[in-house]
Amino acid sequence: MPIRRKHVYLSVLSIITWMLICAQVSAQGTTGFEILRLQTHPRGSALAGAVIADAGNIESLYYNPAGLGTVDKRAASAGYMNYVLDIGSGYMSYIQPDPHWGGVWGVGLTYTNYGDFDGRSATGENLPTFSATDIVLNVAYAIHYREKFNIGLGGKFAYSEIESYTGSALAFDLGAQYTLIADRMGLGAGIFNIGWTTKAFVDTKDSLPLYYRIGIWGTPEGLPAKLFFSMTLYEEYADNYSIGNLSGSGFLDLLGEIYYSAGAEFHPQDAVFLRIGYDTRGLDQKVGTRKDALAGICGGFGLDVGFIRMDYGLASYGELGLVQRLSLSRSF
Repeated sequence: MPIRRKHVYLSVLSIITWMLICAQVSAQGTTGFEILRLQTHPRGSALAGAVIADAGNIESLYYNPAGLGTVDKRAASAGYMNYVLDIGSGYMSYIQPDPHWGGVWGVGLTYTNYGDFDGRSATGENLPTFSATDIVLNVAYAIHYREKFNIGLGGKFAYSEIESYTGSALAFDLGAQYTLIADRMGLGAGIFNIGWTTKAFVDTKDSLPLYYRIGIWGTPEGLPAKLFFSMTLYEEYADNYSIGNLSGSGFLDLLGEIYYSAGAEFHPQDAVFLRIGYDTRGLDQKVGTRKDALAGICGGFGLDVGFIRMDYGLASYGELGLVQRLSLSRSF
């Protein structure tokens, strides 16, 4: 192993150890900066976010930084999301292999606008309208190690503005992937949003929405589809359990706090991809109306004509409505 690459691996191991320690001592209770949980890319959204084990795509920057490890070309992507309640969000991202160090760099910028709000005083008097925005900067680095492993580290800086109040946070992601069968099956795992609030809106610094996710992808023999499955545990639920009581019914209770996602990507023609998925978080979105049946269901398609790729994703949030995402990507 070249000395330079050996130093890279030792540095990554040190950072991983530090991040795991931070995850264990992260603040408890309610969380802030929920924007850090929001899905960004239409392909990942159409597959219910179950793509933590998927590698080699620019959207890995947002779903598992380790997935950048097998990227062999520069790529750029830009997209827009039409969210519920007049919320709009756009992003730009860029990735590039680094032959000097043997890894892959990635950077992304997401901007979200929540529209205008009518101002009211404590006594109900009209005040000037105000707006709210979020900006998230993503930076990631990944390496492909010994043919079967991908390891990735990501950093995020989040900035929020509501009326004249501002807040900021710094977070990190740690991801890993393992190839079980080349081009047929792989595993992925990660810890996301390890960090802290660097500036509170007023006085209280909320903890960040830390979560753990594991998943798998595979292409079964004779089935013309790539299948994805993942499980996600949010720290606010994990706090209710300890290692000592994770046996018997305690372990079953913990499984009940896990969200499950599954997706399938069909490739009927060279340039066409069809996608469908389901996230059990849709169960939390049911409010007793006819739209409950659609909550958690998502889908979309992709068109790859060589010089550019277009992806579209549509997800149902039940009574809240539908969320549409559209992106254009290019490798060069």
